[in-house]
Amino acid sequence: MTDFLKTDYDHLPESNSYDALPTGVYEVMIKDINEKQAATGNAGVAFQLEVRRGLDSEGDLANYNGKFGGRVFFTTVWNSDKNPEYRLTTLNAIAIAAGASNKRVYETFDDFREELLLKAVRVNLTHDISTFQGEDRVQETVAPWDWEPTQVLMADMT
Repeated sequence: MTDFLKTDYDHLPESNSYDALPTGVYEVMIKDINEKQAATGNAGVAFQLEVRRGLDSEGDLANYNGKFGGRVFFTTVWNSDKNPEYRLTTLNAIAIAAGASNKRVYETFDDFREELLLKAVRVNLTHDISTFQGEDRVQETVAPWDWEPTQVLMADMT
């Protein structure tokens, strides 16, 4: 029987930076979508996005996808008093960017989630400052109006 793993301090991978990704335009895959609730009681939809690999030679994407392909980041769309129509405005824009047909009706969150999973979209990533336990941290965010249809179809990558 062989061991599953033996740790070895001399064979660590090169240190990776887990700082926030640089702001810019990225081609990403929607890896996961979940409903969540903030401590304030506001409901939200959290998106896990992965920077698409293999786009090193795609012009303006070389500095973003080319350098950060495979990195995962999260962004959340919050419902609040300021955004009471978030399903119609925000989630609508995201669904359209992911290729939803006009007048598409999602009867449940699960329908929405299942249709958007593993879809490629183009996003303009920006930064927000989040304070956690008294410490300010830079985190990635994508505004609802900054989701667009992909410009690099999966079939184009073969």
